[in-house]
Amino acid sequence: MHTIKTAIKSLAATCIAGQLWALALPVFAAASAPASSAVAEAEPRANTVNIPGQILKSGINLDDRSISPNSAQLADIIHISNALRHLQDTRKKMALSVESHTEDSPQALPTRMALIESKLAVVQKLQRVILEIDFVLAEIEAEQNIYTSMLSNLETMRDKKVAKTNAASFVSNGALWAVCEGLAIPSYKYPGLSVESGINGIVAGVIPSFFSLWAMKQTSGKHMTSEVAPNMLSKIFGYPASGEIDYPDCVWVFLNTVPPHDTTGRTRREQLIDRWVSDKNIPDFTDVDSKSQLDAITASVPVKKGLSISMLSTRTAMLEQLKAEIMKMKRLMLELCMVATGDKQI
Repeated sequence: MHTIKTAIKSLAATCIAGQLWALALPVFAAASAPASSAVAEAEPRANTVNIPGQILKSGINLDDRSISPNSAQLADIIHISNALRHLQDTRKKMALSVESHTEDSPQALPTRMALIESKLAVVQKLQRVILEIDFVLAEIEAEQNIYTSMLSNLETMRDKKVAKTNAASFVSNGALWAVCEGLAIPSYKYPGLSVESGINGIVAGVIPSFFSLWAMKQTSGKHMTSEVAPNMLSKIFGYPASGEIDYPDCVWVFLNTVPPHDTTGRTRREQLIDRWVSDKNIPDFTDVDSKSQLDAITASVPVKKGLSISMLSTRTAMLEQLKAEIMKMKRLMLELCMVATGDKQI
């Protein structure tokens, strides 16, 4: 009997110590956070940036008469710089012609026709580039819609499992403690049921704790083999890209060009990847050379347990940031359109 009581006390002490450690662990983690941050600042590592800012700035000032360096670079990329300069010169000639003659005079007609033709050619080129940008954005949006749907399904499955586990924890806890207290009720015939009551009390503490730990494990959701459906991130990481997920030349060259006056010497695409590695909100991407991570992110190669809530969230976040950087091209396009209308100078 003494041995049984000793074992019961030891098991109870172990359970209590485990629960106290679980409660104290977050406190210790919080206390050590500043030291970790200091190390991260001294030696940058993956997933160290808690609140990331914008990756690249367009540098546009609508009140400035001249266009920004990024807009001038885009004009060179889409081969429209010469056409814009020719349009500016034609507009100046038109102004001089109007000063010498009336606007409808036969002498001013050739200049006016040349101005219309130049402007039409520039507008057609700008319109095509805008549609090419929208071509990329439309595919990214379509992929995000699919991932959002898949993410919602996995989260629903996860929530149901966690709810069932929590329900099992509550039911078992209540039932076992009811038995424990029932055994503790004194009676004239069985006054010595305190041992059995103690055993049930320990079990009543252990089983719900197990269910709680299991519920914590279930919060990550189901992990499945990743699908094979390459997305718009494939070409960004050097994977093969079909026509459906390829980039028009103007967008691809823009992403693979170093921004003007950039001191890092890294292209926009490389800076985007650097941002993803350092972003703490994208925990599934920590190494640009990790084939297993890139296979799952790009959905190009099936990876065992590569498709999960976390991975879908990672893809969605990366596509959202990629879309944001490509959409900045439209800010630059506005400046080029302002040059075409004579509101700015190239």
